[in-house]
Amino acid sequence: MKLTDRLLAQIEADKLPPRRAAVVVAVSGGVDSVSLLHLLIYLASKYDWRLVVAHLNHQLRRGALADERWVQALGRRLGLPVVVGRTGVRELARRRRLTIEEAGRVARYDFLERVARRQRAKVIAVAHTADDQVETVVMNWLRGAGVRGLAGMHQWEGHIWRPLLRVWKRELRQLARTLHFGCREDRTNRQVTYTRNRIRHRLLPAMERINPQVREVILRNAENLTELESWLDTHLVQARQAVKLRRGHREVHWRLVPFLKLHPYLQSELLLEAVGELQGNRQNYKAVHVFEMRKVIDSRHPRSFKQLPGKLFLIKAYDKISVSRFKPSSL
Repeated sequence: MKLTDRLLAQIEADKLPPRRAAVVVAVSGGVDSVSLLHLLIYLASKYDWRLVVAHLNHQLRRGALADERWVQALGRRLGLPVVVGRTGVRELARRRRLTIEEAGRVARYDFLERVARRQRAKVIAVAHTADDQVETVVMNWLRGAGVRGLAGMHQWEGHIWRPLLRVWKRELRQLARTLHFGCREDRTNRQVTYTRNRIRHRLLPAMERINPQVREVILRNAENLTELESWLDTHLVQARQAVKLRRGHREVHWRLVPFLKLHPYLQSELLLEAVGELQGNRQNYKAVHVFEMRKVIDSRHPRSFKQLPGKLFLIKAYDKISVSRFKPSSL
């Protein structure tokens, strides 16, 4: 089977956007995203998708404007609409006290969401590969992540679609040579000042000297943990019902007594889930934060609270536990 046909079959084997869907395709100009765009063009003719190219200029390096113009020209050649945005990622990182990597991710997804709303698209396709998955799992492991972090990224997260999550970057480079399409190389991908790049260029090669198949092993473990994550989600549904969990715009709360009867892992997951609902994600929360929250909950004090990262508060008030945006005044 030809490489193109094999990759298309691999994508079609999983869940696809519905027919006649509008799909925003994130294109940086690199080989991953340009390969994704060409593969989706093949599928769009079959499923009547309307593709929209989206490119965000992070304004971090001199070649960023050239990349932007290159993607615009690519869209014109392919007959696709192109939406371009520009964000000062360095300033965003300073203002929100994020790393450059974190700020870039926030800016990128905010931009893609805006494009999707304007284009009335319910799907955003991003070009994360199997290599990206391996790096993400290792990075999460180094941060002390639990099952969810070690499961890595999902092929579908809401309306974010990752069709290439089981495709290796070497396959995409071969595709580019086979189909004779160009791409832009981001030189910052070689700078080991960034955590992901240190993992990519230093840590993983060192691990491969011990086990040449380590990337495949990590990817397989992530897929196994994804299945475990799905099993745990079933138990979380039951746990939410048992504790009578209630959600609000500024507070998530539940009953203390049934909470204490849950397995410790389910307790931790409910706490992190509440954090994620209130601040949009739970990336800055580590095992130490969960430990501190559970210490308050397990204490003999009937009323107490703990300030959390992201301007949140864990509040214990007799038989009620809350994760809230409101700072308690009477405790």
